Amino acid sequence: MNEMNRYLVVLCAAACVVAAAVVVFLTWAAPVESIDALADIVEFLDDNDGTAGKLVFTLGALALAVLALLWIVVELAPDDEVKELRIEQAGATTIIPADALRLRLEESLLALSAVTAARSEVRPRDKGVAVAIDLTVIQSANVGDVTQQAVRAVVDTLHEDLGLPVSGTPDVRIAFGGSRSGDHGATTVIAPPEPPQPPPVQPGMTPPPLTGTPTEPPAQEHADASPDTLVYDASKGDEERPGDPRPPQ
Repeated sequence: MNEMNRYLVVLCAAACVVAAAVVVFLTWAAPVESIDALADIVEFLDDNDGTAGKLVFTLGALALAVLALLWIVVELAPDDEVKELRIEQAGATTIIPADALRLRLEESLLALSAVTAARSEVRPRDKGVAVAIDLTVIQSANVGDVTQQAVRAVVDTLHEDLGLPVSGTPDVRIAFGGSRSGDHGATTVIAPPEPPQPPPVQPGMTPPPLTGTPTEPPAQEHADASPDTLVYDASKGDEERPGDPRPPQ
């Protein structure tokens, strides 16, 4: 019984309670007026005891009967959304909230790499759980692979994780659209900062000095300096160059 049916039942029950209270009140508070009103109704029925009067009452009764039948059909119609599942297994009845089971299945389906959105429907059937799945996948997804992965995820979740029997193969409906975060994200490349460019020199202006470290010129060699290595002989007290002839000992 959905919410609208419950509201209708509550309203009708409240109307019956109010009508009964009004009748009781009029019976005790104004008996003469109540009797006169009933007498007027009886007199009206007596005066209209003809074909036209009977036709009016017949049409009114038929309208009430049609409304009552519609109400019965609405009350007996199955609910669009199942609130709880009753699964019989091992001689016992297990009652499972349908919302919690749907959330658990949708979490398993969203764990698939190609699935961007998932919606599931669960119903009890043949002492098991019948599942229907609506999936939204990325544009480049393989439908066959996604279907097999979704069915395997549902069966594993129900049978392996929750210990519930699965009734038949889950029905899978697939739509394309959307993308998972990070699939098509552009790679950000950070380039090194460019060196500052000197401002353009206007005609008649002195160019600004460069702020870079100036390159020192190579040190000037002394005119008397020799590129050869000096060898100092302490016994002679002078210097010798490599390659000079030594005196005989």
